[in-house]
Amino acid sequence: MPSDQSDILHVAQSFITQLPYAAALQMNIVALGSGTAAMTMRVLPDLRDAAGALHEGALTALMDTCAGTAVVAHDSKPLATATLDLRLDVMGQCAKGTVLAKAECYAIRGNVAFVTVAATDQETGALLAKASGSFTVEYGPEGKGVLEMVNPQKRQG
Repeated sequence: MPSDQSDILHVAQSFITQLPYAAALQMNIVALGSGTAAMTMRVLPDLRDAAGALHEGALTALMDTCAGTAVVAHDSKPLATATLDLRLDVMGQCAKGTVLAKAECYAIRGNVAFVTVAATDQETGALLAKASGSFTVEYGPEGKGVLEMVNPQKRQG
């Protein structure tokens, strides 16, 4: 990854906000590294279930998006990815504040990436959910990844 972290985050966030559900859920990328990503999502009133906690569908969407972002941030520079399987274990609820998801793409074998992701209550640090999954991986021309394709002037090196 290039050394200018603010440029990387800007390009990645621009890509994420083009996904209608990610924009609607107000997902934000807060960190991006070599095969890693961290994203936040505020617990908005419209995202709460009948009990007043963050709806598990919204939590799953955040964790899935964070995991996919970690895949495209991998050093092998994938162009695209899609979820094959994501197994989620929910351990807690968050009724207010912000949820923080952290994902790591720990291996890519052929065209399959393997990822773990955890979600916590950002204010208390309480673990809300953990997941592991597999994602397809597609590579672009000349080995360029999605971040280079979105903004080639900012992504050289």
